[in-house]
Amino acid sequence: MSQRILVTGANGKTGRAIVAALAKRGATVRAFIRDAAQFEALKTLGAAEMALGDMAKPETMGPALKDCRAIVHIGPPMHPDELQITSDFVSAARMAGVSRFVYYSVMHPLRREVPHHARKLDTEEMVIESGVPYTIVQPIRYMQHLEPIWKNVVANGVHAMPFNVTVKFNVADLLDLADATAKVATEDGHLYATYELAGPESLSQTDMAAVISEVLGKTVTARQIPLDEMAAKAKAGGASELRIETMRKMNGHYDHSGFLGNSNVMTWILGRAPTRYRAYVERLAKRDGLI
Repeated sequence: MSQRILVTGANGKTGRAIVAALAKRGATVRAFIRDAAQFEALKTLGAAEMALGDMAKPETMGPALKDCRAIVHIGPPMHPDELQITSDFVSAARMAGVSRFVYYSVMHPLRREVPHHARKLDTEEMVIESGVPYTIVQPIRYMQHLEPIWKNVVANGVHAMPFNVTVKFNVADLLDLADATAKVATEDGHLYATYELAGPESLSQTDMAAVISEVLGKTVTARQIPLDEMAAKAKAGGASELRIETMRKMNGHYDHSGFLGNSNVMTWILGRAPTRYRAYVERLAKRDGLI
């Protein structure tokens, strides 16, 4: 059987990064998508095949997995049916004889105060008990959460997030997370492992603003966005009430606990040091011709 790997959620931010990372490692990537029009962009990232399907329709999963050696399953963000969707993919993978089920979870799913963490904990338990050969990766918060606010940071000199400016995060570069996921999906020796994947520095909003200031050569300050302000903006953007409530609980949790992790596992899997925050910010600034 070829090194054919199905990637679910392939057209999302995480999915696109993982598609590209798998393709660089020589895998034949099959993208699980709902709209065929999405495939042209995925082809430019290295996807070789597409499987049209819907995570709410289990009957589309079996055909998508035909002749696949592995699956990297990325669930819809903060979805209330995470457990059922993943269970359906596990069943389809077992029927298709897939030799590795890579579940893209979240670091610290035991933080049950955060609803989507709790759902991923229940889902991890199901995957482990299912009998399917599995690997679980647990990514921390992304450095790429800067990108939606980047233009405003550059224009107005304010780094604003909906939690206080002093709690610490070991944010990770999505490209590192994608590379690590691609390695465990394609290399031997990773079955029945659960890997915490964190960045190398514990940084607050204030720390991040200071790094951005140094890179851009202008003052950037940190600001806490009130949760009501965050919720109003999310609602205006079309977010559901359930997603908004999940975001409230998540950011409320971050406000008192932050999100800390250790980068040793990521370093070991990558075979190199993970990207530091300054290098990531410099990458953004160079992309936009700011340095």
